[in-house]
Amino acid sequence: MPKARVNGVALYYEVTGEGPVLVLLNGIFQRTELWEPLLAHLEGYTVIRYDMRGQGRSEAPEGPYPPEAHAADLDALLAHLGVSRYHLLGLSNGGVVAQHHAAQNPPGLERLVLACTLAHLDAAARAKVESWRAALLAGGTRLRMRVALPWIYGRGFLAQNPGLIEEAALEEAARFSPTPAAQRRLLEGFLTLGDLRPKLRRVRAPALVIAGAEDLLFPPAYAEELAAALPQARLVVLRGVGHVAPLEDPEGFARTVRAFLEGDDA
Repeated sequence: MPKARVNGVALYYEVTGEGPVLVLLNGIFQRTELWEPLLAHLEGYTVIRYDMRGQGRSEAPEGPYPPEAHAADLDALLAHLGVSRYHLLGLSNGGVVAQHHAAQNPPGLERLVLACTLAHLDAAARAKVESWRAALLAGGTRLRMRVALPWIYGRGFLAQNPGLIEEAALEEAARFSPTPAAQRRLLEGFLTLGDLRPKLRRVRAPALVIAGAEDLLFPPAYAEELAAALPQARLVVLRGVGHVAPLEDPEGFARTVRAFLEGDDA
């Protein structure tokens, strides 16, 4: 299990495949395993996945973990791995981290994919995330998951996978979640998000913004605002998926991403 010590924190990472480099950034409580269904559709790329501080097999130092800290870790990890040219794909909170990174206009960033994410926390989005924090403090991981689940998956995906909301599935998922202390730090860090839209106007990399048509957590309106703030952005709304598009429709998600990465313009 390779780990890189960056900014004083040991981060778990995996590198697979050959070809242009594509770096994947997890959602807030997710692990590198989230991307497994997608990998079969990403042949021809060197895929770098890693657990951010507080996630999965990475260390969870004292927090909170604001997006700026995650972005600094990304910078250091890329330097550690000797990556000079790359595409970047961020999901949800990973998309916020990707925005912070892209706003610096790093010379190696070629194309940017922002999936199921947002550029600022309005009252509605903040209330949803605050409810997760309150549930975590009141009842731990299981209650936080119970509160979060209705916002995460699309209707069709839940209809096809009803077992996701059964107790056994929740118990299994809880085993792979960050510790309650790390979850709190991750949430409190995310809640520091300001309005990134002014910074995004200076991003030079072509961008693809992906929304799930059935995403209840961050509905497509947030993606529309995000795409409008980027100088070179294309917006795609995927039908039949919610907030975890790479898991709900890995083939369709990968097809959309590949078409953008392998295209001639944004």
